Amino acid sequence: MLVSPLIQAQDAAKMRADFLKLILSDSQMLTDQYERALAKLESDLAADADYEQAQLVQRRREELRAIYPGGTTLTSPAIPLAPERARLVGTAEARGDTLTNWRTATSQAEWAAVHVTPGSYYLELEASMSALPSTAGRMVPQEKATFAFYEVSLLPGAQENRRSFDIMPGKDETYAPLRIGPLNFSRDAVTLRLAPAMGYPANAISLRQFRLVPAVVDVVQTAASLPEGDALAATRELLQRELVKVQKPVLTAYKESLKTLPSTTPEMKEAVEAETKRLTQLENYASTPSIILERMIRQLGGVAGFEDIDGARYLSTVTSTGDRFTVEHDGRQIAIRLMWVSCAPPDEKSMARKNFADHFDIEMDNVGRLSRTAREFTLGYLDGKSLRLLLRPMKDKDGFQPALVFLPEVGLYQNVLVDQGLAAVEPFPKNARAGLMERGLYTTVLEHEAGAKRLKNGAWALSEEDKK
Repeated sequence: MLVSPLIQAQDAAKMRADFLKLILSDSQMLTDQYERALAKLESDLAADADYEQAQLVQRRREELRAIYPGGTTLTSPAIPLAPERARLVGTAEARGDTLTNWRTATSQAEWAAVHVTPGSYYLELEASMSALPSTAGRMVPQEKATFAFYEVSLLPGAQENRRSFDIMPGKDETYAPLRIGPLNFSRDAVTLRLAPAMGYPANAISLRQFRLVPAVVDVVQTAASLPEGDALAATRELLQRELVKVQKPVLTAYKESLKTLPSTTPEMKEAVEAETKRLTQLENYASTPSIILERMIRQLGGVAGFEDIDGARYLSTVTSTGDRFTVEHDGRQIAIRLMWVSCAPPDEKSMARKNFADHFDIEMDNVGRLSRTAREFTLGYLDGKSLRLLLRPMKDKDGFQPALVFLPEVGLYQNVLVDQGLAAVEPFPKNARAGLMERGLYTTVLEHEAGAKRLKNGAWALSEEDKK
């Protein structure tokens, strides 16, 4: 069948429009990041009374804002969340284009690294809920089902992206459309999770047609071309030069002050010579501006008392457990133990088994099963992923280094284990000299445990069963 030239032209025009949307969306994201970097530089220059440079930076920021008049944002078409691409936990099942079998409170569906254009989105889906035929021993059907849809991340703004919604029973298993939101995403890749508030073993609940729909669709406007070259790299280079300019007079003044110290005794003379030599090495070391900036970023961005390792990989071994395992980084194998949490130990003679059972108020017979579940969960969740570690330098009595483990777009892995009800949160060490960031992370772990207990996830559900 021949296609008319008019139809071909229309298809080409649509493809060009879609391509323009994508290009403008990506360019605006980079422009926003660059504008924020310039704002920080402008503030620093003004604080140093370098008003001439600050005005130049201010004019550049105004030029960047003029590229997208009115703060026009670009939105992409609806983003489908396919059931077959979701990681399912608990009894949840994917049957074709439908997620169903929400029998337990630990059931979840998680979509990892969903690519979006930063902005506001609604979650749209179709839902069906009905009562299963009553049988002996079956629980009473619920009159409504409550679900939570949220972004899985510890980054700023993610905690506000949590929305709850109710599903009401319908007639003849018909599907009803739902719209939840809006959710505001500030990153271009997000991890999203759908979880029920409780188990619904006596109800048939089916969800389908998941998609993220932009909250506002703006008209695409042709923007002026961005200036040639990497502007962000130029800003970084300027900052490096400013750092060298600030450091040099400080080192020179310190070296001059050393010359005024009395050197009558051999001990004082040796100390002055050693300090002068150290300053000379420091000046040579700082001759490359990027070295200063990288050192500042490492000092300010990390956590005191930790070794920061990025790009580590989970290494499966026969001794791996849910909270103790080996990672590999640059050919180095490191045995680590997750800080602040403990999973059920596999050793039947371990006293930690009783502590775990007491924490969740469960029978000892359940501890072994939870130990195997935690090991398999950690293996499945971490295997093949790039991990960032904050390591304590000293090993514990068992030869493990305490560590905080982070995953891209997910955050602290300790929170993931606690969410599943597979790990108990340990008390914060007494008299520990921890910084604000470390205490803040520990507080989030406690909050996740409170949520898992409320939702009766994992071992918390067994605790309820043991009481019956």
